[in-house]
Amino acid sequence: MIYTIETKRSCEEVEEKVEEESKSFGLILKKHYPFSKHLPQTGLAINNHASVFELCKAPIAAKVLNAHPELSLLLPCRISIFEKEGRSYASTHDLLSLFENLECEAQLKEEILGLYKNITDMMKSW
Repeated sequence: MIYTIETKRSCEEVEEKVEEESKSFGLILKKHYPFSKHLPQTGLAINNHASVFELCKAPIAAKVLNAHPELSLLLPCRISIFEKEGRSYASTHDLLSLFENLECEAQLKEEILGLYKNITDMMKSW
């Protein structure tokens, strides 16, 4: 249920691109959680880079919340940037598998899957 790609860039380089590139898809950066920078301040060691970005496309989020409030746990869209075994990765919820069996309006499903394609296309460019 998670879509992951290996990036060509370092985690830091990807993080610099997220907000700017997401704007080109109509996404707004809501929050950035740089776990590997903040958790060590609490005395907890994080061995590899890890951060999460929360992005929102408000018109689609409003439609989802009005039609299927139970799906609010998937909002906002999240992209994780992390390092594992010396390589950089990006991951997000696999909305294709999550929504393929969801009973909802065809137009809404099309918009959600279009947004998912935009997010995965953006990730692939990294």
